[in-house]
Amino acid sequence: MSELRREFGSNITEITADVGRVLAERKLGDVVAIRISPRPSADVFHMTVLPSLVEPAVGRTLHVGGGHDLRGRPLARLDLEAFLADLPGVLRSGVRSVAITSVGSTASKDHETRIADAILGKDRDMRISISSDFYSSVFRDRDYTAILNSALMETGEMLSDMLEKAGRRQFPATKWSFAKNDGGRSPLSRLALAPVQGLRPEPAMGILGAITLAGIDEGEVILCTENGVSVGHTRGGLPVARSLIRQGFDASLASNAAILEPYTVHHPVRTDVPSVIADLRESQETELPFGLVPTLSAAQDAALVGSAAAPLTAWIDRLATVSGRLDLERVQNLAEEDAHSAAVQLGAVPGQTRIIESNVYAMPYGNPGIVRIRVQAAGETSAPEARLLPTVTSGATP
Repeated sequence: MSELRREFGSNITEITADVGRVLAERKLGDVVAIRISPRPSADVFHMTVLPSLVEPAVGRTLHVGGGHDLRGRPLARLDLEAFLADLPGVLRSGVRSVAITSVGSTASKDHETRIADAILGKDRDMRISISSDFYSSVFRDRDYTAILNSALMETGEMLSDMLEKAGRRQFPATKWSFAKNDGGRSPLSRLALAPVQGLRPEPAMGILGAITLAGIDEGEVILCTENGVSVGHTRGGLPVARSLIRQGFDASLASNAAILEPYTVHHPVRTDVPSVIADLRESQETELPFGLVPTLSAAQDAALVGSAAAPLTAWIDRLATVSGRLDLERVQNLAEEDAHSAAVQLGAVPGQTRIIESNVYAMPYGNPGIVRIRVQAAGETSAPEARLLPTVTSGATP
């Protein structure tokens, strides 16, 4: 930071930090897992095996009766009284991080929030993750994600506090953000609340950096590194993302992340789609595989450029019940308005927000009238052309 200040002085008004590797390497904090469902705790449903990464972090698991179906109707009454009887033991354990997971939380988060309110009513300093903040139709994914998020909260708080204090000394007027795995950024203050969004941002930032250096908004990005060749796509100036990070047969991480897949010999070549081939290898003495010819060299670290160019991003991902086309248009328009508002709440200027993705999906398993609404908004705190320092766009390493 001292070097940046000496080189650029007061020209730096915003800084985005990539904290993904620190989050991935730090020891996970201890977590109390609270699972809300209509089934008894001895049911095989509760024998869900967590990925080996996060399983040791769960020191205690509590079952609470309750939950909702896909339409948001209660499957069972929330047994708040039984939970309140167990709550003193949770607070005495010394564990400060809690993950609350509920059946049907994608349709209604009422039971989760009532449990969270009960905990915070006794201790306002508890760190709480609820699974309805992370969309997946699979309970196991939401359970895993909420637990991992809780286990990372202490590290998120540490990083946020450290960067804020160091930044205050060097750049007292600068706005700080952290890089997200969807190719966007979020205010540093949210790192303590949603650290999973800061995990694995490098693929998204590499894609975003490549199109920024190439000067295009939409197209195909082929990244060539020592580990192989991978391909992603962009839409509206951001990487195309999916809502799950898949991990083989283990639970998936319910976090919006850029899609970056292995490049193969059967990859279709489309002349109507702009393509950026970025050679990011440290040594470029040998030719690229598959006969690829680079259009962008590794003169700069593409991921760092991507971090500098990343806009504020917000997602709305929820279920809705509709009765026809007009009703469908209404709920989709409402979701887009909410996404715009969410981006503005993160700090984006209202006139500098835009919708990147707006999709509606029918729900499977014979649930007519229920749809999933998925919307992404992006926004800037200033005009986009003012975000990058001139030396970055002219070829200097950021």
